[in-house]
Amino acid sequence: MRSFASALSVLVSWLSLLAQDTSSFSFRMVFYGPATDSAYAAEHRIRQVIKTRDSEDPEWGLWVHTMHRFVPPTQFDAHPDYFAERNGVRVPDQLCLSNPAVLRITVDSLRAMIQRKPYAEYWSVSQMDNFNHCQCTQCHLTDSIEGSPSGSIIRFANAVADSFPEKVISTLAYQYSRTAPKVTKPHRNVNIMLCSIEEDRSSPIATRDQPGSFTADLREWSELTHNIIVWDYVINFSHLLAPFPNWKVLQPNLQLFRDAGVPMVFEQGLSSPGGEMPEFRCYLLAKLLWNPDLDIDSLRWQFMDSCYGEAGVYIEKYTRLLEAELDKSGKPLTLYEHPQAHRDGYLSPANLAKYKMLFNSAEAAVMDEDPIYQQRVEAARLSIMYAELEIARAMPHAPNGLFEKDKKGQWRAKLYYVELLETFVSRAKKRGHVLLHETRLSPDDYYEEFSGHLKYGAENHLAVGKTISFVEPPDPRYTAGRPDALVDGFRASTNYQFGWQGWYGKDMVATIDLGRMSRINKVELSFLCDQQSWIFLPANVLIETSVDLQQWSRFDKTHIPQQQQKGAPYPFGLSCAVEPGMQARYIRITARNLGDLPAWHGSKGQCWLFCDEIVVR
Repeated sequence: MRSFASALSVLVSWLSLLAQDTSSFSFRMVFYGPATDSAYAAEHRIRQVIKTRDSEDPEWGLWVHTMHRFVPPTQFDAHPDYFAERNGVRVPDQLCLSNPAVLRITVDSLRAMIQRKPYAEYWSVSQMDNFNHCQCTQCHLTDSIEGSPSGSIIRFANAVADSFPEKVISTLAYQYSRTAPKVTKPHRNVNIMLCSIEEDRSSPIATRDQPGSFTADLREWSELTHNIIVWDYVINFSHLLAPFPNWKVLQPNLQLFRDAGVPMVFEQGLSSPGGEMPEFRCYLLAKLLWNPDLDIDSLRWQFMDSCYGEAGVYIEKYTRLLEAELDKSGKPLTLYEHPQAHRDGYLSPANLAKYKMLFNSAEAAVMDEDPIYQQRVEAARLSIMYAELEIARAMPHAPNGLFEKDKKGQWRAKLYYVELLETFVSRAKKRGHVLLHETRLSPDDYYEEFSGHLKYGAENHLAVGKTISFVEPPDPRYTAGRPDALVDGFRASTNYQFGWQGWYGKDMVATIDLGRMSRINKVELSFLCDQQSWIFLPANVLIETSVDLQQWSRFDKTHIPQQQQKGAPYPFGLSCAVEPGMQARYIRITARNLGDLPAWHGSKGQCWLFCDEIVVR
């Protein structure tokens, strides 16, 4: 009863606030750490973030990605027909929404949940967070008629809503279901949670209005219903601390939502401690959600002055310079990109040097002021430290790369980056950062992983600097920046965007010319497993040697068992030893691509095969 009374108290407070509410948006949530504080939320007239297993808000019984809460995957073996059909096979990733039993079970499950939380008005009945929607005959027919997979979703949500006329059934228009259906309209008590996850944050969303754009989809949904909550995104999920200069698009994006008649907005940042300048972004969003037409420049200056004191002028210049350099580059700003994507733009070495000078000035300005200002400047500087570390790791050949050669010609980590890593992790922990990635990588994990790269990420071996050729060259999108990337002496991390060479649906057949007859004791290879990104380990790897490119001797052949690994990406290493004293000039490695994606993967297409450094000892 205590939890019910507490929730009732929150609802009463909100009803009182809504009675005075003149904002464009009736639902205003900024999913950031500051908004978890009730006093902050009340002062800034936004909803307090109260994160629980079921929801982020007391009015919501369930939040998002809920289909498995009604029909759990544990039923898959007994009832595969309850689940999505992909490529002719059933997979547990999504539900089959045309199956009457799925509707019945969902309604029964939801009724039991509502009885336990009768005060909650909104209940999400929404797709899981993957692309594997059902393609069985009936679901496919429905979606063909509707012109979008949202068709089967809205028909299902409408049917659920009919059983609960006093509640609001919310469902996602997200990724594959973002386009509105052509025939079926959402019922009065069906809420559409429309998500902007694909959007470029370098320019306002409204600047893109072509068919299939978010702007076009927003317009189509708003013609069907105004019971819409826009789920907007304001951070880089893969690199939570990377500089993300999207501040200038926050206002025009909220004005777009307001003008389309959207009454509810959820701005997803990071509710746990940490992230890049969370106080700044949370403040701007809170103010603009109340009134999207406020003077944004005044808001920025007010925040900088109150948050950073005498250092505010320098932090303001820093944010403006980030924005200007992003604009100058003409590159998009997306939610999962690595900082090295902007190594020639706003995160170039020259720009990083400018930002560091501004932070030096900021730190000097508050040296004799209240320590809280010093701490806030120190926290803001973490983003530049993180970007500098990551770009140096991604570009080992550049002058600002992680490694240098000592007097003996051996690679070693530059002392500057060793010390920068120590300082960065120490400050990140002191400032309460929990994760550096959306789902993983604590500061301690980052230190362990990065330290390992400093120690083992560069080495000399027989193949470094030698010639490598391919029967099929790597895909132009994944060349690791140079043709000899597999024999350059640098190892990659688990991020496929740099250091790896990739082949789409093709085998990797690489021949290394050592230049002369050489004694070979061992060959080491590394392949990437990241099945969420369609990157699979090879079926097998054949290693051969030759003295003349005519006759080849099998060195080793390894068959690799395939696993349905769905966790974090990992490198799979192979180490093949030979008889002592073996000599050869040429080494040929053939890694067999799996070809078509396995049916259980749910998607149609071919597998990627990614290879890192080929070490010859």
